[in-house]
Amino acid sequence: MPKRTTHTYSSEDALPDGPDSDLFVYYCKHCSSHVLITDTQLQKMPKRKTDKAYVLDKKKHLTRLNINEAGKVLLKRGEGKLEKQFRMNCMNCGLLVCYRADEDLESASYIYVIDGALSAIAAETHPQDAPLPPCISQLEGGLVQVAIEVEDRAQRSAVTRVNADDVRVTVAAPAARGEANNELLEFMGKVLSLRLSQMSLQRGWNSKSKLLVFYRSRNLYVKFYRIEFGVRYIPRNAMQNLSKVLANFKIPGTAGAV
Repeated sequence: MPKRTTHTYSSEDALPDGPDSDLFVYYCKHCSSHVLITDTQLQKMPKRKTDKAYVLDKKKHLTRLNINEAGKVLLKRGEGKLEKQFRMNCMNCGLLVCYRADEDLESASYIYVIDGALSAIAAETHPQDAPLPPCISQLEGGLVQVAIEVEDRAQRSAVTRVNADDVRVTVAAPAARGEANNELLEFMGKVLSLRLSQMSLQRGWNSKSKLLVFYRSRNLYVKFYRIEFGVRYIPRNAMQNLSKVLANFKIPGTAGAV
């Protein structure tokens, strides 16, 4: 068992609150526990080519972590090279959230934040009360619109990420001849418990972007399921519990008779 050390922050470390504050707080995507405080947005950080992790430069940016040490892991990279990762987990649920190349956290120059592990939105105690991300919007007439980024030619259909911009969905079919669109509709119909006749697919802002529009008259809880790919960073002891439900979002204003 690796030695587990907790790193926390105190009020003395924090920058002022209010409009003059440049703090960005990030929470565990699974349990919503606080993990990171920094003075820059994750989306503005450079990303590694190998695993798409965000590169946080500690020399340039404030870095306050609330994590447990998870030990060292050796990974094989190209040309026979080995990469050392000193991993860090969420204190509450054990989700792998970031890693570094140096053993000593204080002297490490960079923190690598796992893509999709953190969220700027903290869910409430009950998942169904979590705030609705901007990628899911309510339209006139009881319609709901979901912005989707589609990755074709994947191993299986799966929801692999939900953030403010879009819901990323992988499909096995190629994009040509509309096969990917058909698979996307069938998969999202199963996820949302909707019939094909209740959904329509529209073009988004680029070749991978789609807008899924559907109508549901009752209160709708949108359940996105993570299949293997989506839980690749979750410890084995939590795999079974987290492999099904990624998040629940309550769509407001849809109550009414069927």
